[in-house]
Amino acid sequence: KHSRMSYNFKQIAKIPSATELMDITLSKTQRKTPTMVAAGFKITRIRKFYMRKVKFMQSSINERLQAVIDSFPKLNDIHPFYADLMNVLYDRDHYKLALGHINKAKNINDNIATDYVRLLKYADSLYRCKQLKRAALGRMCTLIKKLKSSLSYLEEVRKHLGRLPNIDPNLRTLILTGFPNVGKSSFLNNISKANVDVQPYAFTTQSLFVGHTDYKYSNWQVIDTPGLLDHQLDQRNTIEMQAITALAHLNACVLFLLDISENCGYTIEQQISLFNNIKPLFQAKPLVIVLSKIDVCKFPELKEDIQKQIQTMAKETNAYLIQMSNISGDGINDVKAKACDILLDHRLTQKAKDPKKAESIMSKLHVSEPKKRDNKVRDIAIPQTVIQGAKKTGPTIKELQEEYGGAGKFYIPEEEHYLLENEDWRYDKWPEFYLGKNVADYYDPEIEAKLNALEEEEAQVLREEAEKEEMAGESSEDEGGISTADLKGSLAGVMKKVRRKRADHMLKSATRARSKIKHLDDVTEALEAKGIDVNKESLAQRVKNPRRIGELEEAQEKKAKRELGLDSDSDDDSDSVMSDDDMKKKEGEERGRSRKTREQKKKKTTLLGKRRAEHDHEMISDDDAIPVEVRGSMGKTKRTMTVSQRKISAKKNIRDRTASRREGTAPQRLEYKPVPEEQVRLAKKINSIWKHKVQRSEADREVNVKRPKHLYSGKQGRGKKDWR
Repeated sequence: KHSRMSYNFKQIAKIPSATELMDITLSKTQRKTPTMVAAGFKITRIRKFYMRKVKFMQSSINERLQAVIDSFPKLNDIHPFYADLMNVLYDRDHYKLALGHINKAKNINDNIATDYVRLLKYADSLYRCKQLKRAALGRMCTLIKKLKSSLSYLEEVRKHLGRLPNIDPNLRTLILTGFPNVGKSSFLNNISKANVDVQPYAFTTQSLFVGHTDYKYSNWQVIDTPGLLDHQLDQRNTIEMQAITALAHLNACVLFLLDISENCGYTIEQQISLFNNIKPLFQAKPLVIVLSKIDVCKFPELKEDIQKQIQTMAKETNAYLIQMSNISGDGINDVKAKACDILLDHRLTQKAKDPKKAESIMSKLHVSEPKKRDNKVRDIAIPQTVIQGAKKTGPTIKELQEEYGGAGKFYIPEEEHYLLENEDWRYDKWPEFYLGKNVADYYDPEIEAKLNALEEEEAQVLREEAEKEEMAGESSEDEGGISTADLKGSLAGVMKKVRRKRADHMLKSATRARSKIKHLDDVTEALEAKGIDVNKESLAQRVKNPRRIGELEEAQEKKAKRELGLDSDSDDDSDSVMSDDDMKKKEGEERGRSRKTREQKKKKTTLLGKRRAEHDHEMISDDDAIPVEVRGSMGKTKRTMTVSQRKISAKKNIRDRTASRREGTAPQRLEYKPVPEEQVRLAKKINSIWKHKVQRSEADREVNVKRPKHLYSGKQGRGKKDWR
């Protein structure tokens, strides 16, 4: 039963104090149960409401208390070593009383809940139900307050259990014991990776320390115990009793360290007396007496009577005497090996003596005893080939390899083991790779014969195909003597031309056809060059003469003057309604800051803005004779604008986004009315409230109740997180 248990006490959860347990259960009851009840409800509904709270509080407290009881080990179920160790460290009676107190409180809590649930069945109003619930929860909290001392004691026990070394009572174990300062901790540091504090004074080790080492592919644990003094058992303190507990209950090999140099502060006679005092703890355990600090004093240098006492002590207990020095390292490995071997033999002997284990082993064994069937002689039949092969002709390759230095140093040529028809080929050199190919892939003893057969087969196939084509050609000729192959070739040529023509047509259709011929003379010359008779008179009538650029400019100038209210027959720009200077001054006043900002953005972002910027620049400039060329999106150069056209363009740019107006009317800017400051302030306030709401959609999360009552009921003091 003990071998299946785990002794990892670090897994025990933290034990809450009485006040913490009370807060946990009350807040959980408030969060996990309904909180809405009214006097208008049916009395049965009100009773169920408060009964649920009482029962939930009872189950929450029982769950917590039962978890505390289950997490701690039961002294009657664990290994005797841990049971006695906990008795030494924590007092068995106190430990059991604390757990019993918690178990008793759990039962009382059940009784309280049962009583008050019974009373709630007969409550006739909401007020009485509430008062009964309050009394029930109050009595439960009072019960928890009475567990304050037991819970605090168990929390200290839990902390100390978590700091104990993880000792497996069933693992192969070596126990170091002896007087203080005889070299136990130094020996543990030498044979394991433990880093135990070593000091030149006594009682440096005040608890059990564990180190782990390997021997014969097995894991061993080495336990360093506190030093023992030579006095009675009832006079030993808690530190010494830990060592006594380990010696009494662990099935291990005991190493008693004896300082023959007497540098520990105790004589050899005192150490022998301690050995005889604790000798009952060594019963049925393998024992090794280690003579330490031999670098200071050798065993032969001791007095003869002391040597005889040590030897007699070893013979009486059937122990082994081994010398060792932790400083020089002499004998450390011998002590470890001897102790481990003794313990292994002892464990095997114990298993063989156990009748249950012996029966389980014997049941798996079966010894067959065949009986004689007849009197015929049946000798051993071994083939001669096996006998001849079994004869040793000489050292094997493996033996030669080991003899001459092992793998990597000794080499036997592979050529000696080739099976060849001709011995002259044995040491021929041939490449493994040739022209980037593996030569072995192309090697075949009959490769030439196979190649000839393959070539003949391929030639035969080619001949048969040629004959079939000739037969097909002769049979497929038509009356004109044209074969099918010729027809297929002609058809392929025609289809190729069709595809080419189709591609040319698609390319031409994607390209904008623009006539490069602009004059009648050019058309006539082009037609005569192609050999086409031309009737110049009829062609001249059919061709429409293009309009001159000058005529187009005159028409545009007249239209601009009509829009400005000028006489269409007048050619002088000085007769305009408004001079250029007046136009510039008025436009500068009307534009304002917003107009400049909007025009700057347009000029930066759009091609239209670039054109307008150039138009405005030309309008403001004093020299009207300078031509301004504006390039379009296709890179074509436009004609120069006249003065009147520039004025119309500038006026149109002033209010580009106004409502549509009748053609011929001049654009006018709307009158600016200042907005009162109070109106601006109210507009900003309204905008700050609604600017986020107008952008909301179905995907936005919404929390309707920001402070739910059942979570924020009660008061919370300043700087306190404890509220209820």
